[in-house]
Amino acid sequence: MHDDEMRQAERARHAKFRWMLALSGLGATAAGAGFALGQGRTGDDATLAGVLAGVGVAFVIGGAILAWKTRPGDTRWKAEQGQGRRDRLQGQRARQLAIIPALSLIFLAQAIGAGEAVLNGEGRTIDYLRLAIPVLYAWLTPLIVMGWDGGSRQNRKWLEDELTQALRVRAIVAAFFVLMAGGTLALGLGLWRAEVGVVALPFVLAVAGSTAGIRFAWLYREAGRDDG
Repeated sequence: MHDDEMRQAERARHAKFRWMLALSGLGATAAGAGFALGQGRTGDDATLAGVLAGVGVAFVIGGAILAWKTRPGDTRWKAEQGQGRRDRLQGQRARQLAIIPALSLIFLAQAIGAGEAVLNGEGRTIDYLRLAIPVLYAWLTPLIVMGWDGGSRQNRKWLEDELTQALRVRAIVAAFFVLMAGGTLALGLGLWRAEVGVVALPFVLAVAGSTAGIRFAWLYREAGRDDG
């Protein structure tokens, strides 16, 4: 790695470290506010407070982990070059694509009750939020598979190769067929009961997006490149 690239990478790590600390601080504030607001409350207020606290805790944990990985005192990354860095970054991407769909499916399970409330005409703001979260994760996974997210663009020279392109095609094709099958099913449900078809769409999108990530991670592991 040239001196200019080294300095640029070091500045990027320092900036990421600061952003992750800020994320952890924001998460701690949100979690504290959620726990405080949830005391003695019931119904929608308690649910909103629980969501706020849960998101805050997730931000704290995620920010802390990433901050530790980019801490200023760690200089091991400077010695990493060439194929070693490529394998590490690609392995991280594969593991990320295995974890995010799992989170999406967890939120999807929580959205089932929200879907029932919407179908019964009793949908609240929190119910629509619970339906939207799996959809956001459904978009995030294909963005990473396609290399369109911020991290992938920043490390494009290490993440883009012939293997990635081949796995990407197979993963997106699998997700496409799942999306087509799910869309067809949602259409059929919509012809039966329009509101059921509409509520089914977030589930279709979440499953299709998860398929892209899981398929990519599985193919990467089969290729023998997930060195952990």
